[in-house]
Amino acid sequence: MRTQKDTMVAVSKIGELVTMTLETAEILKNVVEITANIMKVDVCSIYLWDSGDGSLVLKATRGLSNDAVDFVRIHPGEGITGRAAKQGRILAVSDVTKDSRNKYFPITGEDEYKSLLSVPLRFRKELIGVINVQTKMPRIFRNYERRLLKTIAHQVSGAIHNSRLYESVLTAKKELELTHERLVESGKMAALGRLSATLSHELRNPLSGLKGASQLLARKMDKEDERKQFVNLILEEIERLDGIVEDLLNFARPGKINFESVALNQLIDDILLLHSEDFNSRKINIRKRLSKLPVVLADRDKIKQVLVNIILNARDAMPDGGELLVSSGVITHESESKDIVSLQFKDNGKGIPGEVINQIYEPFYTTKPDGVGLGLAVCKSIIEEHGGRIFIRSYNENDGRSGTVVTIEMPVIEKQKVNKADGFK
Repeated sequence: MRTQKDTMVAVSKIGELVTMTLETAEILKNVVEITANIMKVDVCSIYLWDSGDGSLVLKATRGLSNDAVDFVRIHPGEGITGRAAKQGRILAVSDVTKDSRNKYFPITGEDEYKSLLSVPLRFRKELIGVINVQTKMPRIFRNYERRLLKTIAHQVSGAIHNSRLYESVLTAKKELELTHERLVESGKMAALGRLSATLSHELRNPLSGLKGASQLLARKMDKEDERKQFVNLILEEIERLDGIVEDLLNFARPGKINFESVALNQLIDDILLLHSEDFNSRKINIRKRLSKLPVVLADRDKIKQVLVNIILNARDAMPDGGELLVSSGVITHESESKDIVSLQFKDNGKGIPGEVINQIYEPFYTTKPDGVGLGLAVCKSIIEEHGGRIFIRSYNENDGRSGTVVTIEMPVIEKQKVNKADGFK
């Protein structure tokens, strides 16, 4: 009677669990608790099969150390758990200390447990993983206990399979949404590019004529002529409009990258020196923390354009003075096995409002009264053309601090990997 009751309780609770959630982690967490309680054991653990490296990974446990989760990996045939998976059958050991097949993993803290019942998790012929139960005292697992754990394993296997299907559908949905967003963005950028090119062409010729005429007027006027100051103002505005047209052209036609060896620290020093008087007059202190960098292959002029834009944005964010910290270094992405040059620009200005931060890369979006909104859009495009990325974090008074941190990451590219067709100098 107890056997039937335990089985019915297990089936009922796990069935109820599946209707409540389709998240694998949540299912596993609850299953180990349910199983340990029903079977009256000290430990219940679930290992899932990772086809990527061909091992069983500890994913949930009640009784073993949580530090072991996602850390312990067992290969098929390794230890009692690995043998159960490889042989596809139940393995029961009353005292593992007397079984030469057993393998301890110190991080789990399982050395205090004696008995082990290991049951493979299979969906049809597919290996899903293994479910284990353990006790501190030696214990001979009876047939009804083996059948009970096998029933639980059968239900859990189906639940995990369905959960993974659900998660794969969610992943596919997210990827589809991202692809759709990229396509929309690509179409929008292409349209903006064509519009920018047309506007630039239509504006440049009249501006050239206005500039020439204004310069001629200025030359023919005496220094004392009061009208000359208005002509000079016209010339300043023409220069500003010419800069906007140049931004439009850069956005419309990013142009070919001319790779050359660039010493980024030196480039930063040159830019900061050029703007040092401006920063001093605005009471902005510049601090540098530049680490030794490898020479980077990049388009010097384009990277300079990016750095100038970011440095001047930081200046504008501190109208009442402040501090700009510029740092550089090399980081290693172990997952990608490559070195990355990192440049960081940190100001203590007013910060970017939360509702604005997600729009700062959008073309023609700006919060500056005299801005065009192409600076960061062009910067992002240039850095991505170099295989890098740019990201911005900002804080305001609500966060207990204020300021903005702009980080640029660029890969260290070996000279031989840059094709002549890419324009290497």
